[in-house]
Order: sequence, then C-alpha cells, then structure tokens
Amino acid sequence: MHDRTSVAALREGNPMGFFPPWRRVVCPFCFKRFHLSRCPQRHILPSSPTEPDTSIGTFLSIAAPEMGIVRPRIAKNPFYSLYRLFFSDGDWQGNARSVCPYCHMLLPNAMASGQLAGDVIAIIGARSSGKSNYFGVLLRALESRYADEVGFTIYDQETFSIREMRPVSSKRLYRERYGRLFDAVSRMAIDQNQSAAQDRDLRIPLIYRLEFPRRLRHYLTHPLSRRVPMDFVIFDAAGEDMEDPIAIEQFCRFILAAAGIIFIVDPLQFPGIRQRLSNSLLKRCPLLQVQPTEVVSRVINLFESRGSLKAGRKIKVPVAFTFSKSDVLKDLVHRSSPILRDSRHQHGFDEEGCRRLSEEVAECVREWDGPQLVNLARDKFHTASFFAMSALGQMPDENLAIEAVSPLRIADPLLWLLWQRGYIRGA
Repeated sequence: MHDRTSVAALREGNPMGFFPPWRRVVCPFCFKRFHLSRCPQRHILPSSPTEPDTSIGTFLSIAAPEMGIVRPRIAKNPFYSLYRLFFSDGDWQGNARSVCPYCHMLLPNAMASGQLAGDVIAIIGARSSGKSNYFGVLLRALESRYADEVGFTIYDQETFSIREMRPVSSKRLYRERYGRLFDAVSRMAIDQNQSAAQDRDLRIPLIYRLEFPRRLRHYLTHPLSRRVPMDFVIFDAAGEDMEDPIAIEQFCRFILAAAGIIFIVDPLQFPGIRQRLSNSLLKRCPLLQVQPTEVVSRVINLFESRGSLKAGRKIKVPVAFTFSKSDVLKDLVHRSSPILRDSRHQHGFDEEGCRRLSEEVAECVREWDGPQLVNLARDKFHTASFFAMSALGQMPDENLAIEAVSPLRIADPLLWLLWQRGYIRGA
C-alpha cells in the first residue's frame, strides 16, 4: 500500500514531503498544533459516502453537516508507522485529502505534504479600530504593488465556505467580504462592528501563499527549493473576543501560534486627540469601552497564563504597534512628519525610514495617551516597533461611502515582520 500511495500522490501532483519527526504544523482554521502523522483523511469524490461530521459542526457551532467520510490512516505494515514520522505521502490514491485531526477542515496542499508548516501573522485590534478595512486594502496592495516592489509572489489558497459547506478559493471569499471597497459604482467601507464571536463566517480565515527568493540562510533551510514559501493567514479577531466563551479558544490558539503580531490601534480613542476633534467627528467615532492598552494587556496575560511565559520575561514574538486612520492626524503633526509620507520598499524593507517612523509614533503616543503603551512595548516584548498607516486615506461618511481608496504605509507592519522573520532583506 505504501508504494501505491506514493505513486498516486506523485501522479496527482502532490509529492511526498520529508519532515523531521519533531516538526509540527498549525491548522490555519482552528490553530491547533499537531504532527502530520496524526492527520486522518477525508474522501473527496462526489460519489464518496458521507456521514455527519461532528468535529466541523463543533468548530463552526452548527449542526453536524453531511461530509465525506473521515478515516484514520491504517498501516498494515509495522514499519509504515515509522515511515509516517518522517514522510507525508500526500493524497490516498487521489480520492482523499488530509484534514486537521481536531476540526476536520482540509489542510492546504503544501502543509499536508510536509513542504511547509505555515506562519500565522496575528492582526488584533478592538472593534472599530479599522481591522477589516486594513485586511481588504492590504491584500489588494500586496498583489498590485508590493509583490513587485519588494520582490515576491503572492497568490490565494483554498479556504472554506460556510454557506456552501465546501472548499472555495480565498480570492472568492475575499471578494465577498471586501469587494465593496473597490466597487466601481459605489465604494463602501467595511462595517467594523462584527467579530468572530458574532459572525461564524469570520471564523474562516483567508489563506494566501507568499513565495520569496532564497537568501543565503535559505540554502540550508530550503536546499532543494528555488523559492521560499510561507502561508499568510488572515483571521479577523477582535480584542473583545477574549471575553466571549465561544470564540475564546480559537482566539487564544490563534495568538499563541503567531510568528508575528500586528496590534491595530485606533488613535481616535486617545484623549489627546479626541479633545482636538470636531463635535461632528466625535459623534461618528464614539469612545469605546475597550482601550488599546487593555487589548495589549489581555494578550500579555494570555502568554503568561496559557503560553508558559514566566513573570518578568519578555514575549519573543515580534510585535508591530500600528496606528490606523493616520489620515486624521494631518492637522496634529508637522507637515514634514513621516506619518504623512508614504514609504518605499524597493527591493527590500526600508529599515531606516521605518525606524524614524517608529520613534515619531512613539513620541505621539506619549503626548496623546501617556507612556503606558510605549512602556508595555518596551518592557513586555523582546522586539517591537511603532507604525502609522491609513487603509482608506479618508474618513467614510455616515453611510460608509468612500471615494477612491488611497492607502498610506499600508504594508509597513507586515513587511517589517517578514524582515524580522528573514523572508525579505533590508534595503
């Protein structure tokens, strides 16, 4: 069976992959960590028998849907179990695909074959901080500008549709969630009041593949690959989800599995900024119950309570503290401020430009909100930097209508994390 399976996997274009027995992957849906040898497989042919899948039902908080039967890998040969600790043999005769042993969602092909483990970039912020608009504009900007400017490839991977209960492309899910931002007739901003706790559809992430040219270090880590791949997982989690009993488990695993974190901070919540805003703008931007420092503190507490972080130690995951809606700051900072200028990352990450931006944003935080957030970044995170960006380049009107989307420094936080992870070089 072992030989027939390997041949079939190669025939289906999903060659077996090698991975060390201690290597684990993170499911891009439920964010649990496991070894690929534990993965069961789901029959995927239309004629395959079906049964109610309680694992998917529990994950999505719905009645168990009828799905293709999931069966464990059965090894008749005792040596096959040892073989499976080192090799992934892909699809079972092309009729089945590997699924997460916990939520039973289909795994991306490169992950299922052991070619890569996937990096999760966690993007967190309170509701109305601008996360959803950031997601929609960021992905469009990566495809249309930064992939060519920095020098990498980006394309969408398969995800899942709750409405149709079947796999769909991330590009299609992107159009459903964020397409209104770029509608030629009536451009609309995204409603910022939903979260994964309220909307089950938001528990399904968008998954994109990023591929980078090999750098010197990659000749050891990826000796047989011409390009270095990573999967970029977009999951719309609000800081308030940490208080919701339904979403808390997925949210916690999402944070603890992250290779990098982007905190989206709404500057319109800062007292020093609100006292300078007009009454009409204040009515449209009410003061939220959850402040930016509270969201950051909750994440720190999560690492200490569930991530085995000892008291007094710093979190090693690199963190980008990012002002959203920086377009509203044009009358509050000097006109030569880097906050108001777009960045360029020609053939790599602009280290010096973003260092100056970080210093300026940190000083603005101290002036407008006090030193607490800056002190948390310095004392609780091993590597942290401050950014400012605007996804839309403007404030939507009362009906969420916008003019042409004009992003400003939209990709800086992500490119900084990719630079920290060694995927792109400094420029």
